[in-house]
Amino acid sequence: MTQTPHPGDRFTGIFSAFMVFCVLVWLWGLGLYMLWPWQKGGEWLPEFPMVVQCRDGKICAIPFGELSTARSDGRLESLLPPEQTGETAYEMISLQWKRLPSGMETKASAWNFQTTVRYRIEDDQAILVEYQEINGKLFLVALAGAAISQLLLHLRRRKRKAEAS
Repeated sequence: MTQTPHPGDRFTGIFSAFMVFCVLVWLWGLGLYMLWPWQKGGEWLPEFPMVVQCRDGKICAIPFGELSTARSDGRLESLLPPEQTGETAYEMISLQWKRLPSGMETKASAWNFQTTVRYRIEDDQAILVEYQEINGKLFLVALAGAAISQLLLHLRRRKRKAEAS
């Protein structure tokens, strides 16, 4: 008489495979995040929020495309914020900045993207040096990498079982 596998064994196998897949997605995502390429130069996005010092000495965010208007209106005092590092918000975007020896780094992020921009100030103008754009594409690549890794792990386990019997 053949024994049928217990339903709990099937659940345990599926649950274990799903947990391994989740860990693989996390590892792929972290690895890709650390290795995601920086783009050199390029054009500023007019809607990218710049962290600047406003007329009242406070830190504020002004989109790059509106800097000249803000300067002529007297709202903009300096392109460099008074603090070395900090965080503020602009609309639904979180802005973090830090001064670097060669200029500034500003990170704009929300739940679905992160854009980091490095720039320098020359003649009271922001010159784009490099930027890094991380969005849903990274997550999709991490999912694909995890799926391929899971498949390879499964095939390896089946091959070992076949060799053992």
